[in-house]
Amino acid sequence: MAVPSRLDQCSYSSCRKPLTQTSKTGRRRRYCDASCRRRAQTARDRARRTGTRTRPTGHSSAIAADVHTLAQELVEGQRRRIPLEMKLKLAQLLNRDITCYVAAAVQDEWAAGETWSAIASAAGTTEASARACWSEVNVAGLLAARPARHRRRAQPQSTPHPLDWAFTRPTGPLQRAAARVLQEYLSSLRRTAPVSTGEVARLAGLPDDAVTLSLGGELIASWPVTHMLVTILSGQPQILRTAWETASGERQPDTQSESEARRCLGDVLQVLHLAAGEPEPGALAEEALLSLTTVRAALAGSLVPDWPATRRLTVALGAEPSIMQPFWDDWACAGRSRDESNGGVS
Repeated sequence: MAVPSRLDQCSYSSCRKPLTQTSKTGRRRRYCDASCRRRAQTARDRARRTGTRTRPTGHSSAIAADVHTLAQELVEGQRRRIPLEMKLKLAQLLNRDITCYVAAAVQDEWAAGETWSAIASAAGTTEASARACWSEVNVAGLLAARPARHRRRAQPQSTPHPLDWAFTRPTGPLQRAAARVLQEYLSSLRRTAPVSTGEVARLAGLPDDAVTLSLGGELIASWPVTHMLVTILSGQPQILRTAWETASGERQPDTQSESEARRCLGDVLQVLHLAAGEPEPGALAEEALLSLTTVRAALAGSLVPDWPATRRLTVALGAEPSIMQPFWDDWACAGRSRDESNGGVS
């Protein structure tokens, strides 16, 4: 018995023209012609690829914000003349984030349905290279390797840096010695402070690297920033003023009088005394083989013992004598200049 013919539609969704099935037995027609068959296959392939893709993650937008923040920090750092190592560190982070941004942007486009052919064309490379470079596995590994601390956002415009956070590097024996005095005191605060260096940086609104270098005495921050860091660490900022002025170069040794140099030396001894945990003067006198009166007068800045005595007192305070020697030499030099000046007048 003959199979009656019946009317069907082309299976290609954009066509849907009527199809007349013949009375022949066998496989039924689904498409008008080979052209509709090819188009339908292409549509199925695209749908299958899209169906297996993850949804766009939006990582590219988040990383773009980080790139913007880092670029701002680099521009600000250049204006502030930060040290070269900090510039290079920021540039390194910026370069890495740009690489991550490109990878995330490609993945977001691919997940949204873009073809590798179009992606390769936009990137100026071959389709095979694009697939190999920005595969899901490669991009996932690249993004996972980004440091968690680096996934930060720009500070709100309503809370800009309120302080001048310029930094200088100590030069010369006296400046470097003063920087070591700052380091001694700040290190003692860090040992007892209830906050980490990262938390200090967050509270101060400064880069972690800048805070680390400042607390380590490698860089000298501006006085407002130094004051803020010491306050965050629950210290006494004012006792550091003389040491900070010397380390930053604001206090020039050649211009100091003998009394100013003596007061400077006394202030430094006070800082070392605090950094050592404020041991009793009697204990210091016994350890340094000095009289109690001499120790008290030295800590008060009213007396400068000779160098051997000053050296023993410095050791008793738990500090290296090389920290104190430039200050003692500066005082001695100022005293000789005074004597020569008085001799010339007479």
